[in-house]
Amino acid sequence: MRLFIVCVLLLYPQNHSAHLDELILSDGTVLIGTVIAWDRERVVIRTQDDRQHHVLAKNIRRMSLTTSSIQAVSAKLPAPARTPASRGDDRRPEKAWKGTLDFSYAGNRGTSDSDSLVLDFKGERKTKLYRLQLSARYFYAVKNSELAGNQVLTSGRLDRFFSARSFVFGSVDFTFDEVEKIDSRITYAGGFGYQFVSTEDRQLSINGGGGYTLERFSDGTRRDTASAVFNQEYQQRLFARSRFEQQFYYLQDLQNIPRFKFRLNLGLRTRLNSFLSMRLGIVDSFDHRPQKNVKRNNVSFTTGLGVTF
Repeated sequence: MRLFIVCVLLLYPQNHSAHLDELILSDGTVLIGTVIAWDRERVVIRTQDDRQHHVLAKNIRRMSLTTSSIQAVSAKLPAPARTPASRGDDRRPEKAWKGTLDFSYAGNRGTSDSDSLVLDFKGERKTKLYRLQLSARYFYAVKNSELAGNQVLTSGRLDRFFSARSFVFGSVDFTFDEVEKIDSRITYAGGFGYQFVSTEDRQLSINGGGGYTLERFSDGTRRDTASAVFNQEYQQRLFARSRFEQQFYYLQDLQNIPRFKFRLNLGLRTRLNSFLSMRLGIVDSFDHRPQKNVKRNNVSFTTGLGVTF
């Protein structure tokens, strides 16, 4: 509409009064005064009797403005709307899921001193109020024709944000480890979390709460305990293509305080192209009260390729 107004002004001469604007309406009404406001649907003019008239744009047949009004209208014309084709990469649609799938070669030191292949998966989906995070790790190793490692770790967490940074969460973690004689360890937990930083270059968040852990061992031992959990995650962009990743997970037995476990995961990921990356990592797993013939500390050094989606 505003572009139409400017075009009309260029086609028709000004009013006989050099200092007043003129609107001629479809019904023949003539309004003379000063245009004080306009948008795509209406024009507001103050007439000589100091009254304001709000006129729909579709009811204006012709419009003549003074030079000063022409300049004012031109100055307030909005910039042309940018079409999706002209936006380039600055407004890409948000992905439903994002994450990584890593294939790594690992050197393990601890209960199983062996080399192995490791498969890691991490996925995340976030909306305005909710965030779902899933992860899984599988490692299998054979040494001197004997089983040296067979482990499965899975985790799922749902966050519900009640402010820009604060959230409540519910989570479940599952562990199977044939070498350490763990048939299943399942921890259900819930609590609160806080996201200190969330930018393209840096992310830092913590969460913690209480839950319940059910453990089943291959020798028939069963252990069900109340537990506390704490999780901290940090990512930092180091260079244009490289990012440092760190995660710390802690599980505390509330019925037997000396019994606790933690896992520290450190990694450096470098993007090779839009979907392929290389990752170097260290995973340190500690169990203060392990099963018999199982060492407290296990460390894995990994190097491999990852697919980003």
